[in-house]
Amino acid sequence: MENYIIIAISALFSFLLGMFFIFVVLKISSSNSNKKYFIKEIDDFKNSLEEFKKQTQINSFETKNAIAVASKLTSILTTNQNLKGQFGQDCLEYVLKACFNGENIDYIKQPTFSNAAGDKIRPDYLVCLPNNKAILIDCKLNLEKYMEFKDNFETELKNLKKAEFIKDLNNTVNNLANKRYETALEIETVDFILMYIPIEPVITLIYTDSDFLSVVKNATEKNIVLVGNSSVLTVIRLVKLLWAKEIQDKNIENIVETASRLYESIARHSNELFEMKENLNNLAVKFNKEYEKMAVNSNFFKTAQKLHSYGIDLKTKKYGKKLSEIEINSEFLS
Repeated sequence: MENYIIIAISALFSFLLGMFFIFVVLKISSSNSNKKYFIKEIDDFKNSLEEFKKQTQINSFETKNAIAVASKLTSILTTNQNLKGQFGQDCLEYVLKACFNGENIDYIKQPTFSNAAGDKIRPDYLVCLPNNKAILIDCKLNLEKYMEFKDNFETELKNLKKAEFIKDLNNTVNNLANKRYETALEIETVDFILMYIPIEPVITLIYTDSDFLSVVKNATEKNIVLVGNSSVLTVIRLVKLLWAKEIQDKNIENIVETASRLYESIARHSNELFEMKENLNNLAVKFNKEYEKMAVNSNFFKTAQKLHSYGIDLKTKKYGKKLSEIEINSEFLS
C-alpha cells in the first residue's frame, strides 16, 4: 500500500512541475482567465490526491487491524482448549439450526449418559433418528498442529510438522474412542460416532493426502467417521430422508389400519342386513300363509259380519278412550 502512495506522490510532483511550466508560459503569453482555469485544475487534482492518500491510509489501517484480530483469534484457538471446543460446537450448531426444526426436537445439545463401564459421557450433540435411535457427534479442533504444518515451507521442517499433526489427529481419535459413546445405556445409538472437524481444509487433507491414511484407518477401526461441514450436511440429509420414510411408513400403516376397520364395519353391517332380509322374507312367507288361510275361510268373516248386522255394538272403550267403529274389509266378505 505504501508503494502506491509513493507512486502517486511522484506522479503529483511530475504533474505539478508540468503545470508550473505551463503556468509560467501562460503568465507570459495568456490571458488572466486561462491562468485561473489551470490554477483551479491544479488545486482540484491536489485535493483529489490528498483524499486518495487519506482513504488509502484508512484502508491500510483496517487491513492491518483485521490481520491483527485474525492473528489474535488464531492464537487463542491454538492455546485455549475450552475456546477450541466452544468454537467447534458453535460451528456445528449453526449447521444443525439451519437444517433442523430446532434444539430438543431433532437434536439435543450435550446430553448426559452413562456408558457400559459406568462412566458419565457427554457428547457434544445427539441427532435423533427414527425408532428411538440416535447419532452422537463430538467436535474436535486440532488447529495448533495444523497451523504449524501449514505455516512451514522448508521441506524437512514441514514433513516433521506434518508427522506431528498426524500423531495429534490419531491421539484425538483414540481419546474419543476411549469414551465409548456407542455403549450409552439410556439411548440406542448407531454403531459409529461422528467426529466433526470445523476446518474443511483439514478434512480435505485427511481424505486426499496418502500420508493421512493411518488416521482414516485408525478412525474406521474404532467406528469413528471424520466429517467436516460438507460431509455432515450429507449425513443430515440422510437423516431427514430417514424421517421422511418413517413418516411415510407410519402413514401407510395408518391407512391400512383405517381400511381394515372400515372393511370390518362394512362386512358386519352387510351380514346384519342379510340377516334382516332373511327374517323379513321368512316373516313374509308366514304372513302370506296366514293371509291365505283367512282369505279362503270367508265364512269366518261372514259370520262375524252377521253378528254385526244383528246389532252388536262394536264401540268400546280402551284406556278411557272410545275407539272408532271398525268394519271388516269387503275383500274378506266376497
